[in-house]
Amino acid sequence: MDERASQFFLSVGRLCGDARIARLTVRLTLLTGEEVVGVPEPPPETEGDEQLDAIGYADAVTVDGVVVALSDVVEATVAHPERRPGQD
Repeated sequence: MDERASQFFLSVGRLCGDARIARLTVRLTLLTGEEVVGVPEPPPETEGDEQLDAIGYADAVTVDGVVVALSDVVEATVAHPERRPGQD
């Protein structure tokens, strides 16, 4: 995995961890086009064979009880808790 891809997965992991603290909603878009939306759990930190490309996280993330592979995430967003799209 190249350095940019590793940085992306590290950023998604940190986003999920930070969003969990504030109970913010994230939307993860997966390789399949499926979207997983909800309050995330931070990805499990690990070392060794379970680690995704030496980023310190296992290749898994849980959002609203749904476990997906961190390596399947192609886009991640976080929603403002008091604003929805289209609101002024």
